[in-house]
Amino acid sequence: MRLEDWIDPRHLAPMAQASCAATFSSAPHASVTIDDFLQAEKFAALQRVYSTEGRFEERYYVNRRREGQTIAKDEIVSAEVWRTVPNAHQASHERNFVGPLPLHRMGKGIITLAKFLELMNLPDFMDFLGAVTGIRPMALNGHMMRIMTGNHYVRPHNDAGPNRTLCAIFYASSGWNPHFGGRFRHLGPGSEPVSIEPRPNRLLLFEPRIDCPHDVEPITEGGTHWQRWAQTLWFGEPTADNEKLGADSLALEEVPTASDHAH
Repeated sequence: MRLEDWIDPRHLAPMAQASCAATFSSAPHASVTIDDFLQAEKFAALQRVYSTEGRFEERYYVNRRREGQTIAKDEIVSAEVWRTVPNAHQASHERNFVGPLPLHRMGKGIITLAKFLELMNLPDFMDFLGAVTGIRPMALNGHMMRIMTGNHYVRPHNDAGPNRTLCAIFYASSGWNPHFGGRFRHLGPGSEPVSIEPRPNRLLLFEPRIDCPHDVEPITEGGTHWQRWAQTLWFGEPTADNEKLGADSLALEEVPTASDHAH
């Protein structure tokens, strides 16, 4: 599998990569966006997972600190429990990808997704990440796909954690309008949020640091009929789940998801 068969060739040029790395290193929140990241055919195939082929289930997350833990963790609860906890602990409400729909286990989108995850785990892609950020991880060690729509949001958090050196968010939905909300926001360092618009085929890369929290602004009533499609990918040290992330597409039954999240 070759990067040039997936990634828009403009982003493989050394000068373009050096420009991205300069942006990443100069940003207080260590971040860069790459627009028109994938070639059009690959991007359209991945969109099919959200629109047609994927099975997404409603999830309610609360933020809790367990006994002996120093950092609060997101936990999936029922809708009834979520509504009873204090608003400040309602971490997010979203729809998470749990696998292909039965009729689409061999669908073009599902197969492309499996190959996309394989691509994300290649040494050549780790080299690409190193060239555009200055941080070269060893492997893809987690991913999560979700759909958000009217009134959905994500409260401030950070993605720092063991084995994580870089985080990516790939935006797949079309038709976003500024009146819809749903922007990713870097909340620090710095006194003012830095917003990232969820534009189609945009890759956001950032370093997961405790001093760099982020959130997703609420999707407004005006965005009720729009869906925010996003995939989070975590990179760092290899983990026990790495082989599953590169599962052969023809045997794929359920794409793994992570237990905590960035958006």
